[in-house]
Amino acid sequence: MIRMIKTLIVDDDFLVRMFLKQLTDWEAAGFLLTEDACNGKEALSVLEKDMPELIITDLSMPVMDGVSLIQRVRELSADICIVVLSCHDEFEYVKEAMRSGADEYILKNYLDEAALLRVLDSVRAKLDQTAAVRQEKSELQRLAKKGTELLLQELLEVLS
Repeated sequence: MIRMIKTLIVDDDFLVRMFLKQLTDWEAAGFLLTEDACNGKEALSVLEKDMPELIITDLSMPVMDGVSLIQRVRELSADICIVVLSCHDEFEYVKEAMRSGADEYILKNYLDEAALLRVLDSVRAKLDQTAAVRQEKSELQRLAKKGTELLLQELLEVLS
């Protein structure tokens, strides 16, 4: 069974959010759409109650823009994958978003199902790799603790 990746869509344009939701069969691709948000501040509220693994965000939004959102998300977690939606005329803004910690970007003008699925495949690979590294680290910590316990037991036996 494919692991479902919780996804949050953030865009101030309601029609863009609806378009994204209907662009592909998200669940078949292994992505579970949680709530959506109309700006960065609203997205942070959603993050507090339902931590997604993927955020797809616009850059130009009122209240809190996409770059500020990316910076705040990176303060909370390095593991959340962030995909930026942008227009052609936002190139400098996209560069700033990438420097702030965005993982991928999609040009709205060329957004279709194939482009979205390519980005989602890339996101899944990154998140799977991060999960594998986290699992390996946890296993090494478990083995180190077990080794320390065995050494302590041997030391106590020698001292007895």
